[in-house]
Amino acid sequence: MNRRLVSGGETVFRLLACCGLLAAGVSRSVAEGPQLAAADLARDFVPLPLEFPPAGAGVPLAGELVQIDPVNRRGALRPDGLHDTFEEHFPLHWFALLPYGEVWYHGARAELKDVPLGTHLHGRFLLPPAGEEETIPALPERLRRFDRAELRHDHALLLEDDFTFYSRRKRAWRVDRVDLDKEKIELEPVGEPATDGITTPYRFDFDRVTRVWRGRSLVDADTVEPGMVVQVNLGWSQGWSQREWSVIDIWLDDESREAATAAQRLRHLRHQRQRWVPARIDTVEPEDYGGGTLSLTFFNVDPQLLEELHDSQDKGFGVAVSENTLRTWYHRGDKKIGDVLRWEASPEPPTGSSGIRATLRFAELLDGYRPGRIVRVKADPWKFVTMPPEERYLSREGLEQSRRMVLP
Repeated sequence: MNRRLVSGGETVFRLLACCGLLAAGVSRSVAEGPQLAAADLARDFVPLPLEFPPAGAGVPLAGELVQIDPVNRRGALRPDGLHDTFEEHFPLHWFALLPYGEVWYHGARAELKDVPLGTHLHGRFLLPPAGEEETIPALPERLRRFDRAELRHDHALLLEDDFTFYSRRKRAWRVDRVDLDKEKIELEPVGEPATDGITTPYRFDFDRVTRVWRGRSLVDADTVEPGMVVQVNLGWSQGWSQREWSVIDIWLDDESREAATAAQRLRHLRHQRQRWVPARIDTVEPEDYGGGTLSLTFFNVDPQLLEELHDSQDKGFGVAVSENTLRTWYHRGDKKIGDVLRWEASPEPPTGSSGIRATLRFAELLDGYRPGRIVRVKADPWKFVTMPPEERYLSREGLEQSRRMVLP
């Protein structure tokens, strides 16, 4: 076994090299926790308005994505192994993404709407922030017997597919056996040693419906051969146990993995340029006649977006008021333009933060410019785009309705 692990090593590390942006971005977002005692203390960390979570905060939990509310950045996972049962009803893990919570798909940042239902995800979840305990309602009475501590951590700091989860840990899979007649594939983890995720050889469902990627093309399932080092995404299996999965995507070479990451990254860059980069207001200093200065910290976003903001700071930033869902009202019309006074970078930012802090001066401050509030910030070169009405807040009643998830 050791000989085979070494033989696949070069491919594994070339696999990761193709995702340099992945390593730079996710590693800061989900840095390994400190000592065990500190991690225990961080487990029940309650997010505060003017603080980012400590490293290792919250609890890990994985499962299939089965429902989403993409506008309000909420959804539900069918948790792994929490309900190996024939019960007709079982609890889903309903969640809301924190304002600085991240979604990763195919090795690049994403939105919930980018991730197909049924995709297996790994996540890290915190307790609700103060004042948002009712955002995700308590389980219905018929499901109370399933209540577990993990399900109470219902605000997501991170969600990532298997492609991202294993790639950023410098791990991949070696194909040991393929049996299309029995619709099975046997894979063995290779790469860096690990204690999380799947760490032993595993047998997955695999058939001709599985998307097999080689280069920039889809190829037949017959192309998959023993000895290949691959990356996969997993999903629902026809087995009753939630420890069974199907391979829904498999990438056979570096080119296919690079193409998947590049395509998702471009999709996300367009999304953020249209809706602007999210940030949190740290301080506000009002001045006479309605003006004032404010400092804000950008969330951990794609570095290219921060470069575009930095390079256009001499023209000022547009700043629109947002809510914790990152939804705005009419951001191209109800924003104010602020002159950038300072641009400061921290070398070791906390979880969720980009480490970039900007101080701006406004001739007029909006009422929503308050410490702890969320805003979205526009660089001058980005086009003004009117968001669909379904994405925007249109009334106070709509805002109040969005503050509590309605469970089916």
